[in-house]
Amino acid sequence: MKSILVSIAILIVISPLAAQYVPDPWMRSEGTLEGFAIDSQYFTLVTDANLRDLPGTKSNVLSKLPIGTAVTVVEVAEQTFTQRGVTLPWVKVRTNSTGAAPMTGYLWGGFLALAHIQTPDEEYMPNRGVLYLTGVAAYDSIKHQLTAQVRVSKDGKELARTEFNTTGDLSYYPSFGVEFPQFKNVNALLTVNYYYPACGYPSGNNLLFWQENGKLGKMLETSSVSDGGVFYSSEECVLPSDKGGIGNHILVVKDEAEFEEKGDDLVMSKQTYKITLYKWTGSSLKRVKDIK
Repeated sequence: MKSILVSIAILIVISPLAAQYVPDPWMRSEGTLEGFAIDSQYFTLVTDANLRDLPGTKSNVLSKLPIGTAVTVVEVAEQTFTQRGVTLPWVKVRTNSTGAAPMTGYLWGGFLALAHIQTPDEEYMPNRGVLYLTGVAAYDSIKHQLTAQVRVSKDGKELARTEFNTTGDLSYYPSFGVEFPQFKNVNALLTVNYYYPACGYPSGNNLLFWQENGKLGKMLETSSVSDGGVFYSSEECVLPSDKGGIGNHILVVKDEAEFEEKGDDLVMSKQTYKITLYKWTGSSLKRVKDIK
């Protein structure tokens, strides 16, 4: 079984501001979550993650690490643990805390984020110092149903969290982004996309709103899929900050086409195009109308 090192791409579109974003290296093997990159930094995804002296749920708890604790992977154990259909190894880590002696112990891999973004702690930045984290929450191997999770934290405290089903399975790669659009009562808009870089595999792009009342939830999911030379179906979101965007609205542009061979050329034989307009009411995203 051949493993390859994958750097998870994190997409971020913030205008005119920019947040700090870091890909979390990830090992994959034949479509399953496999392990972590040695000597790379990760962040704890959950509140009070048990740091243990040995791999296994029956070993002694050395400490409970707050959410967003930075750790460096020392080694990956052979022992694994399964929770909610997700099997991951125990990982030996070293804490990267400043002002305190580092601790070394074992964390279950599901307690570590697969991708993260942190807003710089600077006066002009919205949500300064906030850490956004994402990972896999559950997987139904029978239904091939992936459940992703996103958490928002700052200074070791969880500010918001949510889980949602999305397109894909454990072979898919996540991309993660944050934007600060001027939607009423919204702190930030997060995009979580699970995709597989090959023809014929649909990807699900999820838009999440983190509201000022503390609620974090999925508002919209679009999907794209293509098969080179045969067809494509693409849904793209146009946000208020994008060219052609409308304040307090989201446009979803859906473009579908089919192709056929004519001699040595591929010729488009069919195309459909539709624009759907959504309006943010201050608490929910409402579909307004379709524009064909």
